[in-house]
Amino acid sequence: MNRLPHFFLFALLAVSLAACRGESLPDNESLETAFAQGRTGVWLSGHGTVVRELVGDATSQRFQVRVSPGLSIVLRHSVQDAGRVPAERGDTIAFHGLYEFHGGGGEISLTHADSDRPGGGGWILHRGIRYD
Repeated sequence: MNRLPHFFLFALLAVSLAACRGESLPDNESLETAFAQGRTGVWLSGHGTVVRELVGDATSQRFQVRVSPGLSIVLRHSVQDAGRVPAERGDTIAFHGLYEFHGGGGEISLTHADSDRPGGGGWILHRGIRYD
């Protein structure tokens, strides 16, 4: 059975749903470049699909997020500063925060508002709601 038509139909549906919600997703070019160059301590934006929620603690949430076929990152979010994000596996989220490189992909942290940080700090966008 040829699954290629099903893939294109699914992709079209996913794009249509994102457009209906009015979400404009930041591209991942700066994130992919930072990873390729091994840069760290860089403020950047991107988006991806939640692969799974990782074990956090009372003050933070952690997600594994796939940003491209060859790159996944860990997104660390302070629930004390910005509230809990109700993201689940398969959800698309956008984010802005501080990128720290490691060979496995890297980590984005400081995804909360902070007037002392570049651009006023970070955020996560999930289903049209900004958590900052």
